[in-house]
Amino acid sequence: MKLIKKLLFWLLIAVGVVMLVFTTMWWLNAPEPWDETSESAERLDHAPFELASIKLSFEDATRSTPALGEFEGADSRSLNGTIWYPGGNSSNHPILVFSHGFGSYHRGSRHIAQYLAKNGYVVAAVDFPLSHTRSPAGSPQLLDIVNQLGDVTAVIDHLIGLNDNADHPLYQRLDVEKVGAFGLSLGGLTTALVSYHPDYTDPRIQAAVMMAPPLEAFSPAFFASNPKVQSLVFSGSMDLVVPEKANATEVQARHLRGWFLSLDKGSHLGFANVANPIRWMENPDDLGCAMMDRMLAKLELPDKWSKVLPNTQGVLRDVVVTPPCPEMPGQAMNGSHQQWLARIAIGAFFDMHLRTDERATEAENFFKETLIKENPELSLIKPK
Repeated sequence: MKLIKKLLFWLLIAVGVVMLVFTTMWWLNAPEPWDETSESAERLDHAPFELASIKLSFEDATRSTPALGEFEGADSRSLNGTIWYPGGNSSNHPILVFSHGFGSYHRGSRHIAQYLAKNGYVVAAVDFPLSHTRSPAGSPQLLDIVNQLGDVTAVIDHLIGLNDNADHPLYQRLDVEKVGAFGLSLGGLTTALVSYHPDYTDPRIQAAVMMAPPLEAFSPAFFASNPKVQSLVFSGSMDLVVPEKANATEVQARHLRGWFLSLDKGSHLGFANVANPIRWMENPDDLGCAMMDRMLAKLELPDKWSKVLPNTQGVLRDVVVTPPCPEMPGQAMNGSHQQWLARIAIGAFFDMHLRTDERATEAENFFKETLIKENPELSLIKPK
């Protein structure tokens, strides 16, 4: 018994030392705050509403979940997540749907969702049935992406239903005529597909933000298929998981109506909540690549998106997908700082396209001019 007590004592000491080391590294790597007089700082701290949230859980019985991996399949789609919304009794709030990445979950970029809710948006996110962290398939499944597009539409339908439900906290509080979508990584691709692919487009989506999305397989016809949607492709130059050059930079020539925002030394995981606790790493994507290697090793995947998605109206290019995780040494941007930039840029973009008052004008001026002047690590390509 004495031996066990000694072992537990030294184990606790070791855990305490490790925690102290990591806490110290985290604290020492705090980003430099913005000048308090800058508009960037003002927008980051802007929160006219208290943050409120409620569980989101419903069954879409009109669609099935396929048998993949260890999952035997189901006749419906179970969609579980969270709705973040402005507290109080205010109304006329636009709808936003967030799509998580491969092997992530609906709260993976909640720092953005919560920021948007405190600025007057109702933001919903669910765990996609088979691609999330704890997939019932035994490991996250990439090929279920074709069904995630219907999940986004189902969430929009569900929110509009809640707006008409007198027993729900969101009753008559939504602006159902203003709808946007945003996502990270595979969620960025999900957002792109539900905004542009002729077979899956949800015509209610007016503005879409795609963070680090894999887009190299899509042709000019894809982006031209829905000229009504305003889109922002947000990428980082040190993204190892979805390399920027093939998936954002080269796409500019095929998406002439798109907005492109690039972060010098920005990373893939820098858009996610995990970037804050691991901001001491040289590049948080080293962790992301390790996770990707482990998850993808369990799957048999095609080398082209044209084998997964329909090439309706020639929206796909016959190209082999660029492999993730190339060698890219160097120090990535501080993860917390990247989160700050993501919040204010995405918030301004949605304000610019989903608002019609003075707020929209102010957001447009900030997004087009001030954001870049105050943050030279950002570069903006405007629609042609």
